[in-house]
Order: sequence, then structure tokens, then C-alpha cells
Amino acid sequence: MKKGEGIGGKTASLLPKKQAISPTAPKAGAVKRRTIPSSEFRKFYDRGDLPIGVNHSGSGCTIYWKAKIADLDYHHYLPKFFDGIREKQDPYRFLAIQGVFDMLDQGGAKVIPVIPQLIIPIKSKLDF
Repeated sequence: MKKGEGIGGKTASLLPKKQAISPTAPKAGAVKRRTIPSSEFRKFYDRGDLPIGVNHSGSGCTIYWKAKIADLDYHHYLPKFFDGIREKQDPYRFLAIQGVFDMLDQGGAKVIPVIPQLIIPIKSKLDF
């Protein structure tokens, strides 16, 4: 090549444009964190509709019931507590798990008719 025959340093080029890179398929999102929607348990607890509270003591937190567990409507409260098991933040997680344990422990024959209503909250927990 002789001086002035190359294409370097010129302001305009006669070369054809490069082809634009076509977009690839979107990522599947297998490793992306999924958001967990808040449960009905959280909504009911925040409104004060659940008969429970947190008792803060020196050795740790415990749950206290504002009503007798035997007098509760299991068809209403037990599915809400099972739905709260999918919560990840305290005190919601602690209250839901301990509430389920207490209700199952003291429920007796009231638990068996409610089992069909527990399928949906358990299934929603397994989805996440």
C-alpha cells in the first residue's frame, strides 16, 4: 500500500454498515428471586382481627391467645394460620407456626372437618 490508499483517517467510509445484532430470547428467570405475595394471615394480624399477640419476655417471645383456643371457629382461623406459614418475616412467621401448633394440639375433633380447607394454603406454600 502506498500513502493515501488506505481507509484510516478518512471522515467518510464506503464500507457497508455492520448488521445489527438481533435480540436473543429472553431469560427464563430460573435464578431470579420470586416475590412472595403477602398472606391473608398478615392482613388479618395487621388489622387486629386475629385473637393472638406476642408476649415479649426476657427468655424470648411467646404467643398469647386473647380467647380460648377451644372456643375459636376452626373453619375460619385454621386456614388463615396455615396460609401464614409461607411468611418469611417475624413476627408473622413465628405467630403463624406457633398458632398452627397450638390449634392442632388443642383442637381435637374440630380439626378433621377443616382438612379440605387446608389444601389450598398448603399448596400455595409448596409453590414457593
